[in-house]
Amino acid sequence: PLGGNRHGPVRTYLALMLTMLIGGLWHGANWTFVAWGGLHGVYLAVERGLRQRFSEYEPGRLALFALGVLTFVLVNIAWVFFRADSFDRAGSMLAGMFGWHHGAAPLLAGVDLLCVAIIVGGIVATHIWMRRRTLESMLARVPAPVLVLVWSLMAFAILIEQGSGHAFIYFQF
Repeated sequence: PLGGNRHGPVRTYLALMLTMLIGGLWHGANWTFVAWGGLHGVYLAVERGLRQRFSEYEPGRLALFALGVLTFVLVNIAWVFFRADSFDRAGSMLAGMFGWHHGAAPLLAGVDLLCVAIIVGGIVATHIWMRRRTLESMLARVPAPVLVLVWSLMAFAILIEQGSGHAFIYFQF
């Protein structure tokens, strides 16, 4: 109904923006959700425009990595608006994310930041290591008692956390 890409680039960008704005409004009756959708619409429109402008450019590995990091940062910025209950709160969250916490304690202290860096590094290393392997082939090599122990610990963790009151964001609506 919006015409999509059949009526030129301007109509395409408008359709992208309108779709994402409506998607934001669908998630909640707050302007922060509309901002979340609007940011995603802008990101999609810019990405499409840059892809057309630089269609001949073949990015190398470093450029692809940098683009992946940029995408991660931009999407996380947009998600702040999804989570925040007001623009003031979103501004505070964004300021904290970028280290401008105005005298308040940082979200993660040095030791916590180191733990996060180690965990993220482990996840990235595991991802790289598992690229040409399947989970099934890896689990087939693990002794059965170890698998039983790990699955039991995971089930126990789920059981003790289910009453903690930290509901997933969609269950809070």
